[in-house]
Amino acid sequence: MLAAVVVIALCAAAVATTGVVVAAARQSRVELASPLLLYPVVQRTEGACPAGTRGVTGPEPSCYQVTEGIVIRRVGEAGVRLLRDDSHGVILQLVGADSEAFAGLTRAQRGKQIVVVVNGEVVAAPWVDSPITGGEVVITGRFTRSDAERLVHDLTGGRS
Repeated sequence: MLAAVVVIALCAAAVATTGVVVAAARQSRVELASPLLLYPVVQRTEGACPAGTRGVTGPEPSCYQVTEGIVIRRVGEAGVRLLRDDSHGVILQLVGADSEAFAGLTRAQRGKQIVVVVNGEVVAAPWVDSPITGGEVVITGRFTRSDAERLVHDLTGGRS
């Protein structure tokens, strides 16, 4: 009887382990060709950032003075989604520690702005309404579908 219980327990453990391995294998990871840099904005001023300022210049032009942020190098998924305003957004599914770091960043920046930088260019400067804890990043900017697809391609090097 004891042997049967041990065999059943071992079989259950093997099935559970197999499920975890299969689930992990299904969660593909996309290596980003260009890292996604996310910075908390301390202050925004009109015009380009003066030399020596810890900041990034946006296309408006605006100087976003920033503090230490996070760098995203890989995602679980990257794609384009049609948004409610009929523009398109870039969807990135963060995984692991990046998802947790992003949740911490958005908690700290609630009611404040963050800046999203790709290849040295500001692609979005959203205000954080509430913490984003699910790991899904939506980059918006009233992109056309082709603009959003180009950004996904630039981020992933065509590996999405």
